[in-house]
Amino acid sequence: MARKIPKGEFRNKERTKLKLINAVGEVIRTQGYTKLGVNNIAKTAGVSKKLIYRYFGSADDLVATYVRSRDYWTAFSSHLSKELAEQHQHDHGKDFLTNVFKNLFEDMSEDSETQKIILWEISEKSKLMSEISEDREKFGGGEIFAITDPFFAGTDVDIRAICGLLLGGTYYLVLYSNTTGGSFCGIEIDTENRKTRLFNRLDKIIKWA
Repeated sequence: MARKIPKGEFRNKERTKLKLINAVGEVIRTQGYTKLGVNNIAKTAGVSKKLIYRYFGSADDLVATYVRSRDYWTAFSSHLSKELAEQHQHDHGKDFLTNVFKNLFEDMSEDSETQKIILWEISEKSKLMSEISEDREKFGGGEIFAITDPFFAGTDVDIRAICGLLLGGTYYLVLYSNTTGGSFCGIEIDTENRKTRLFNRLDKIIKWA
């Protein structure tokens, strides 16, 4: 018969798991992803490294848990239901796409850990990051573009290529702003005016498409 876990022990386990997950973020933010070793994570969390193996199986699985919890598309996909997709059938996903890009811009702009994860993804080959990327592709192809593709069938508008350019531009603008703090294409990086101008153009580009 399986041992029944007392509530206090369960709460301690969950608190410890959260400490370890948060420690991964702290290491990435303050030291970089190259310092994500078992000893360093455990030290940052203030717990025994044995608990990493007990609760997550390995340091890689712990890091994967953290990255997936922070990834915009993974979190977004997990909350996307058929009902949500059906809500946007009336305009073939136009408003949906616009909001996705705007929310991504704001989410990344406010989260330095997410920015560092993206830099990790594009700067070094990693099994974990490849899996995250594949998950994003499944979400885009299986959920978002399932709404938009039928509308553009038989036309010369390549909505996927347009979204690729908008997505790449969004990532780059946020990362550039975080790294240099300077203007880009004459648009000031650190002003609310920048966001207003970019959001207006996002609306226009998607409407033009």
